[in-house]
Amino acid sequence: MNLKPFLILLLLLTTSSLVLAQDEDMQARVEYKVNNMKNVLKLNDSQTIAVEPIIKEYLVKRSSVLQEVAGEGIVDHISVKKTLKALKENEYQQLSKVLTEDQLKKWIEKENLMATLNPDSSESSVDDGPSLGMDGASFKF
Repeated sequence: MNLKPFLILLLLLTTSSLVLAQDEDMQARVEYKVNNMKNVLKLNDSQTIAVEPIIKEYLVKRSSVLQEVAGEGIVDHISVKKTLKALKENEYQQLSKVLTEDQLKKWIEKENLMATLNPDSSESSVDDGPSLGMDGASFKF
């Protein structure tokens, strides 16, 4: 009996199951963050619809950056922080087209507070937000 086709099929099924689980996890993270924004910022329906792809793009790119460096022995933390800073600034720039100035300011303050209070959370594990504001970023090294 040749096990090779069976093993290939098993590998494909396992891989597709992992990808599906990651996709579901990412969608859950996006929905959680968008719902949080909706509640905190009192977003209207059109704002809620508009922020979802912005949040998803940021979370997907951030996750990709962190996964890329996860397997490396030595990580250039400064480079990673610069990359994450640029992603966050891009997210805020895109959100500024959807949110009012007050809503954006409130959201930035909330994210900064949460990153400060939860330094070990997945959203702040590389210190990519605590001192980021509408006028730019200032990281503490």
